[in-house]
Amino acid sequence: MVTATVIGDEALAAKFTAAAAALIDQERFWLHDVGQIVELSIKQNIVMQGLVRGKADNPAHPHLIDTGRVFGLTAHGVSVGFGKGHPAADALEFGAVAHAIVSTDKMLSFWWENRGDWFFGTQVWHPGNIAYRYVYNGTLNAVIPVCKFFVARVGAIFGGL
Repeated sequence: MVTATVIGDEALAAKFTAAAAALIDQERFWLHDVGQIVELSIKQNIVMQGLVRGKADNPAHPHLIDTGRVFGLTAHGVSVGFGKGHPAADALEFGAVAHAIVSTDKMLSFWWENRGDWFFGTQVWHPGNIAYRYVYNGTLNAVIPVCKFFVARVGAIFGGL
């Protein structure tokens, strides 16, 4: 049988208790930082999927990336949102079936790439789109950077690991 004697276990326990208290005291600051990490990750996902510049099968949505925001900071949480005010945000996140786009108050006009011509009219058929899941995938991609952030925070509280 091997025995071990722990020397200074009370001091180590006190250091852990102080570190936990410091992390809780700084919660409002690091929650905002974590929100910014998630927001950046979602923006990176938007760019990676070509939603800013567009591709042949996906028209550009350059203003989607500008709708990101960190808000709702509470004592124990933070919200990150995308799509407020962007008409296609939900359809890009969750997908859309083919549907008519009808304008009752003004004429629709846009460059129709497939036809190589301008379209003018009050109604156009939209073929639908896949679910890009830019918020979902961007949030999942933020898990590792958030974990690294917390390792760095704990390391700083302990004076370096």
